[in-house]
Amino acid sequence: MKNLRRVGIGFTATMFVALMASPRAEACCGAAAPVAAAPLAVAPALPAAPTVAMYAPAVEIGAPPVACAPPPVACAPTMVERRYMVAKPIYETSVREERYTVQRPVVETAEREEHYTVRKPIYETAEREEAYTVQRPVYETAEREEAYTVQRPVYETAEREEAYTVLKPVYETAIQERVSTAYAPTTSCQPVYLGCGRWGQQQVTSYVPQAVVQKVPVQTMHYAAEQQVRKVPIQTVRMVEERQVRKIPVQTVRMVEERQVRKIPIQTVRYVDEEQVRKVPVQTVHMVEEQQVRQVPVTTCRTVYEEHVEQVPVLP
Repeated sequence: MKNLRRVGIGFTATMFVALMASPRAEACCGAAAPVAAAPLAVAPALPAAPTVAMYAPAVEIGAPPVACAPPPVACAPTMVERRYMVAKPIYETSVREERYTVQRPVVETAEREEHYTVRKPIYETAEREEAYTVQRPVYETAEREEAYTVQRPVYETAEREEAYTVLKPVYETAIQERVSTAYAPTTSCQPVYLGCGRWGQQQVTSYVPQAVVQKVPVQTMHYAAEQQVRKVPIQTVRMVEERQVRKIPVQTVRMVEERQVRKIPIQTVRYVDEEQVRKVPVQTVHMVEEQQVRQVPVTTCRTVYEEHVEQVPVLP
């Protein structure tokens, strides 16, 4: 709050000083070329809270006329310093306790006895005899003879002679001489020099070949044709008619009336009044006041004014 200023005569004086120091007056008098003033930085407005800008009317203060000999030269726009106030809201939230009264229901349950009359049924059962007629079936079985013809097979067996040829083996035995060479050992004495002018005898065994004749039996076989006769059985079948008798059972049914007696139950009902007692719940509700405390948020808003300055060009 210390930086805030009141908008009034001071705002106009500030604009006059800025205009006198501006390069427009020098440009009009044939002085140096105009130099653009650097723009001042403006503080950005906070996006969270809405701002209210109060602009002061722009007042242009011109310099006294000066006679200039040279022709007029194009001048840069004159920059005017404009100050304005911005209202910025500040929200503050606090919590306060609030006491309130609550009507709380209290439920009470009691029981009361209630007498009532009940009609109780009593069932009585009796029996009565009832005669009735029943048709009972009686089954009778008899036999009757029935003659029929049967084709019975008769098998007859006969024999016939059949001649056939058989190859009968004939074995013949002969004696054959077989000559073979056999080596028979023969022992002889030969003189042997023993040394020192002495001689001795030494037995020498040698094998001498000899011809040996052996008689070996040799058997030969050849087939001889022989006629033989065998008996072959021949079986023939012929059908013979034969009369037979069979017994067929015949069953007949006849109905016979029969008297029977059955017992039929009879049930009677009579009602008797009976006094009974039951407990009926009775529920009562009454309200009781109860003090409770709750936290209530309280939001306050206050407005703070800030001064902003910006450069605004003044059109001729």
